[in-house]
Amino acid sequence: MHPGTSTKKPARNGFTLLELLIAIAVFAIMSAMAYGGLSSVISNSAIIEAEMEKIRTVQRAMFTMTRDFTQMSRRKIRDEFGNQQPHLVSGTNIDYLVEFTRNGRRNPAKLLRSHLLRVAYRLEDDQLSRLFWPQLDRVQGMEPYEDILLEGVNLAELRYMDDKGKWHDQWPPLNLTIAPGAQVDSPRAIEFKLELEGWGDLTRIYKVSS
Repeated sequence: MHPGTSTKKPARNGFTLLELLIAIAVFAIMSAMAYGGLSSVISNSAIIEAEMEKIRTVQRAMFTMTRDFTQMSRRKIRDEFGNQQPHLVSGTNIDYLVEFTRNGRRNPAKLLRSHLLRVAYRLEDDQLSRLFWPQLDRVQGMEPYEDILLEGVNLAELRYMDDKGKWHDQWPPLNLTIAPGAQVDSPRAIEFKLELEGWGDLTRIYKVSS
């Protein structure tokens, strides 16, 4: 060994195989944790968005029902067989929960048509539907248009309050005596109770205009 020659070992460059394996393992663990957290956030976001859409659907349905029931009209109609029907009938028709005439039909195109509309509500296969006819007085073969308002409806019930504050399950009331050609009064209020899957009971009471 020559005088003045250094005895220090040269510095290492890079990592050993063990260090690389440890770094890869740590990176894999952190990636798995990050992916799990991201997946959870995405899943929760999808669940929240689905619930918000349910809320919006229920709100739209409640708005539609409120608009219908609070604008009831006493206009009678003639059905497809030419028979006169009351402005409101419920509890006697196996096809519909309720059927009635209402005011306030929208007419944005300014067409020559009535501002009145005949609507009905039906519960079938856990779906609450709203139906309406293009004309008040029907002809044979006229079919109503149908919109599905809510799904997952386990129960739908209506009650009607008379002018004495008594509730009835149908309208006109079962014990009401009506003179031929006489007009049936509207109920003072209508209670609409729904049992929605995952929501429980929703009850609304609508004041009916006289």
